[in-house]
Amino acid sequence: MTKLKLILLVVGLAGFLSACVEPEDPTEVQILTGQWEVQNVIANGQVNFPEDVFLEESVLHLNRNASYLFINVDGYASSGNWTADPNTLTLTDGDIVKEYTIISSDYQKLQVSYDFTNPATGDIQLIYVFTRIAE
Repeated sequence: MTKLKLILLVVGLAGFLSACVEPEDPTEVQILTGQWEVQNVIANGQVNFPEDVFLEESVLHLNRNASYLFINVDGYASSGNWTADPNTLTLTDGDIVKEYTIISSDYQKLQVSYDFTNPATGDIQLIYVFTRIAE
């Protein structure tokens, strides 16, 4: 009977201690890992204009090993490494580093913005709206 009481005490204590552990929030890398399709691109407030320039329906693969593959609708691809924190998604392809500001992200939707200056048209802000297609 003493062994039974000891076993019940140990099991009860283990259950009590495990109930007190708080779950960790997922990191941005854990949330973003997977395959994302560009649903919309907003360029300076204009949605999907022009469609072929801003890569609607392109696919971004963010792999667990910190590599990425971006395949645009024309069949061209770029690849390299990626990192993320709560505010920034960074894609590095050799010497080319692009930092995207994360507007919002969850397991199904991702919105990022990218600002650059074009000598012909001036400052441009692109907002990419992605939908997860696979993990």
